[in-house]
Amino acid sequence: MTNVKLFAHRGSCTMCPENTMAAFRQAQREGADGIELDVQLSKDGYVVVIHDRTVTRTTNGRGTVAGLTFQQLRSLDAGSWYNEACIDEKIPTLEEVLIWIKTTELELNIELKTDEEPYPGIEQAVLDLINEYALRDRIVLSSFNIETLKRVRDLDDSVKLAYLISDQTEEAVTKALSLKSDLHCQLSFMKTEEAEKAVQEGIAIRLYTVNEAEELISINLNYIEAIITDALDVLKKAFKVGS
Repeated sequence: MTNVKLFAHRGSCTMCPENTMAAFRQAQREGADGIELDVQLSKDGYVVVIHDRTVTRTTNGRGTVAGLTFQQLRSLDAGSWYNEACIDEKIPTLEEVLIWIKTTELELNIELKTDEEPYPGIEQAVLDLINEYALRDRIVLSSFNIETLKRVRDLDDSVKLAYLISDQTEEAVTKALSLKSDLHCQLSFMKTEEAEKAVQEGIAIRLYTVNEAEELISINLNYIEAIITDALDVLKKAFKVGS
């Protein structure tokens, strides 16, 4: 069990405001193997770290990420919605995260949030950053949008990709093989024939978002490379007990 890596979902999002540097640093302190985060493009082309299409839920602002410049996004308070002690937290850029990641041994799952906004050029922008900071060996790029993954693969033949799937599992393995990608899936996927095919084909599987150790009882963890979780401490304790 201890061979399964644990990725902190949006950082340590139960201890700090999600997708902020505070959450990422907290995840490192808690012993995460990696961090999962989400990226979008500002109106003026900055790659910024935020989950929702709009800024309403996780900041004190209004509007879409795509409709705001970086300076407008940067001026927002991205922490006090969670806790008044986090009032100084800002929306980070991917570049800021990569500069910090280089000082750690953490792996990084970057989800390209193009399922609602197309964000033309985001694929090249993200690739340019991970190449600039020489971090491609520690990064996997994921998306629910298969067209986004195709564009990434056309631009870069070797960067690690992961096709994100929810309940639409048909031809998941065929699509993953065509992209030379891994699979990021929910626990329910592991009970399907597609999961069996994925294992046979040697496709790396990472599960999201698992927060209770009991959920993993029926899963053969030898087939799982990593688990993305909001409950890092819970799974770390369970894995230690089970090892």
